[in-house]
Amino acid sequence: MPRGHNPMNWRILDGDPEAEDALRAELGIHPLTARLLVQRGLRTPAEAEAFLDPSLARLHDPLLLPDAEKACERLKQALAAKEKILIHGDYDGDGLTSAALWTRTLELLGGDVESFVPHRGRDGYDMRAPSIEQARRDGVRLIVTTDCGIQRLEEVETARELGIDVIVTDHHTPNRDGSLPRAVAVVNPHRLDSCYPFPNLAGVGVAYKVCEALVRYLGLRVDTFRRSCLDLVAIGTVTDVMPLLGENRILVTHGLEVLRATKKPGLKALLAAAGYRNAQAIDAHSIAFGIGPRLNSASRIDETTIALDLLLTRDAAEAASLAQHLDELNAQRKETQAKVIEEAMQQVARRDLEETRCLVVHSEGWPAGIIGLVASRLSERFCRPCVVIGVDEETGEGRGSARSVPAFNMLGALDSCSDLLTEYGGHRQAAGLAIASGRVDAFAAKMDDIARSTLTEEDLRPSLDADAEADPESVTLELIEQLSRLAPFGNCNSAPRFVSRDVRLMDVSTMGKDGSHLCLSLYAEGLNGDGKVRSPWFSHGEMLNQLTGRSSLDICYRPEINEFNGRRLVQFRIEDVRPPEF
Repeated sequence: MPRGHNPMNWRILDGDPEAEDALRAELGIHPLTARLLVQRGLRTPAEAEAFLDPSLARLHDPLLLPDAEKACERLKQALAAKEKILIHGDYDGDGLTSAALWTRTLELLGGDVESFVPHRGRDGYDMRAPSIEQARRDGVRLIVTTDCGIQRLEEVETARELGIDVIVTDHHTPNRDGSLPRAVAVVNPHRLDSCYPFPNLAGVGVAYKVCEALVRYLGLRVDTFRRSCLDLVAIGTVTDVMPLLGENRILVTHGLEVLRATKKPGLKALLAAAGYRNAQAIDAHSIAFGIGPRLNSASRIDETTIALDLLLTRDAAEAASLAQHLDELNAQRKETQAKVIEEAMQQVARRDLEETRCLVVHSEGWPAGIIGLVASRLSERFCRPCVVIGVDEETGEGRGSARSVPAFNMLGALDSCSDLLTEYGGHRQAAGLAIASGRVDAFAAKMDDIARSTLTEEDLRPSLDADAEADPESVTLELIEQLSRLAPFGNCNSAPRFVSRDVRLMDVSTMGKDGSHLCLSLYAEGLNGDGKVRSPWFSHGEMLNQLTGRSSLDICYRPEINEFNGRRLVQFRIEDVRPPEF
């Protein structure tokens, strides 16, 4: 490739011609559409039709969730006796939306309900003893956890001793030995004894299912309940990066419809603050990159309750004020994040990346709410597992956030370093930890040793997965419209990505105020009338001189429809390029 650009490793995902041909013949779809469906595990016409028709009627019976009926019975008793109920959520988008869903639902059912979401620094993650003791002082008789609680065995015992019943609703993995809190009900599709058909619900998805079960249990109409909360379910599911397959696909599809016409003052104000004036343009990407970051900015910079108050308010003026505050916090988050990334990059620059397999960086004063974002950015930038640790200047305690690459089991590595850690938890690709500052160097060395024994040079090379190779002229408006039926796109259901070889390059120019982006003009016979396909390549303006004068390129791209001045044109959003001879 021209000097200055190192093309990524393009991996064309496997297909199954026999299964694809069966889908194409039965459903009358394009071969590329059939290929994408098969790659998503939809190998029969019935499975593909269910995917392409994500009807609410296809949702599973919520009473199949373990302990769902027990939870409904205890909630029915609490509602009848006007007992004080506390909803205990978490500080991220999933925990916020699920807390708001529970609170709104129980209020509509006449419940005496309060909600609590922890402060990231002051309260810590999950349910802790101080919040339980405060609940007792407030006269709470029942705590409902949401998006948390599954591993809080001791805390549930504390609540029992104080005379408070607990219902746990969560989607995180239980303790490895299968032990569960001794709560009135523990509703979690990941329980070892669960027979629920779809285990990958978000915390807000579990909350939704239990609330639906409760509404049915009380003999009330479910359709009214669904319209009241599916917008929250979509936001929580997408922001928690859950797989957009199965029930999640159904919930997000219909949740987006509800969100586009939401009556909730907080969500309307938040959409306006994020710049979404055209309701029909709101999609999963809008949640992931517009709504979610603003909700999460509350806990990263300030008080989590700001975001919860926004989701609960029924006052338009209050909603506008809170949304503006969140927008300002999000801007502050971006500024702080950029500063920490710059400082972390300075540490990385002092490392020999030829020798280093796992990056561990640390500093005093790095905010706990930012380090996860920084870890993700570094891991993506250097294609290595990364741990970012912020150290408290007064206590010397470090709080760390870890992000990994596909070939490296981060939680397994932390298991091997458990003797150096105060606490830790998470999963294969992301985790959190606490560590004394004096142990960071030993931890970094051990993590690098583990990565050295695990990762190959190929594992450290950035890669792009493409669904198929395609002749560019075959990527027509009609095909892109058909592929749009696979939306909403997200985790495990990415927007289609193709590779085309030896595509004629007609012209290349920069775009954007500072010329930081490129616009390639590519030729694909028959497309857009004149064969000219506008193809933006963002954040690669420096490549202008290196591409000028080239006659053709291999391209990896996502096909899109560009609507402008009443015309609908095929557009290729470039993700990587290389010369045909590469």
